[in-house]
Amino acid sequence: MSLQGKRQADTAGQKYLNADSLRYLESLCLSARVTVEGAYSGRHKSPFKGHSQEFTDYREYYPGDSIRTIDWKVYARTDRYVIKLSEKETVMTCYLLVDSSASMAFGGKWHEQFFGRDDVSKFDYACYLAAAICYLTIKQGDKVGLTLFDSKVKYHAPAGGTYSHLYKMVSRLETNKVGEETSISQALRETFPLFKRKGVIILISDLLDDPDEIFGALDMYRHKNFEVILFHLLHKHELELPRVPSVNFIDSESDERLTSIPDDIRDSYHKQLHEYIDTVSSTAQARKIDYQLLSTETPYQMALRDYIAGRGRRWS
Repeated sequence: MSLQGKRQADTAGQKYLNADSLRYLESLCLSARVTVEGAYSGRHKSPFKGHSQEFTDYREYYPGDSIRTIDWKVYARTDRYVIKLSEKETVMTCYLLVDSSASMAFGGKWHEQFFGRDDVSKFDYACYLAAAICYLTIKQGDKVGLTLFDSKVKYHAPAGGTYSHLYKMVSRLETNKVGEETSISQALRETFPLFKRKGVIILISDLLDDPDEIFGALDMYRHKNFEVILFHLLHKHELELPRVPSVNFIDSESDERLTSIPDDIRDSYHKQLHEYIDTVSSTAQARKIDYQLLSTETPYQMALRDYIAGRGRRWS
């Protein structure tokens, strides 16, 4: 990478990708699960093996890699975890889709004023997470693209692998504003012809839409051998209603309003919420879609680290 590229990576988006974030992310590595033709260098095995299966090189083990790939003989000699490379390697292409509909604005400054403590909106959290994934993907020699949507695609950056490309995407996250009501399935169908190369689809959304429509659209990608990762992002006060005497509930997309006492509806609300989460989770599992529920209360760096570590254990 060029010196200019490194500087851009270090300064891109002081809000969503700053020096502290970069230091924390240095040890992480996101691997692909599915190997497909032309889709996955560095850490991703191609399904097309060369004539020779002899050892070619080593690389450092990263959290998220399967422990089955560790060369234990080298570890015994050096006390270092490394992976032996013996197959042709290809580039992973990652496509990030970030929900920027009105409901994603929930939280943030308004909540800080109301509850008197620091808070982050769902959209800000999604942008932190997306910027981190973009950085990780490019750092490890792969390619990543970014799509922002509400009821339709608002911004699309094709997949690229340079630090100037990273700067462009993170800068757009910095300036983007939340939009209108959600249509996740429509956005997924709109982006489908834009993704020419098979790879990994990562959807970051609160999923406040019809789950049948969402998974129907995701099936298009699955049938074309895309791997799908679903980050279901909810605000901490959506997962656990705040304990306040009375509150006005306002639908951020329809502006429908309801005044209620949270304690009066708490049990019913949590029952319906967890039924919905269970439906989404089980539907994803049945389709071999990697599903992860996230709360804005968990620092995004920790959430990403834990997800990558758990991903490696699930493959082992």
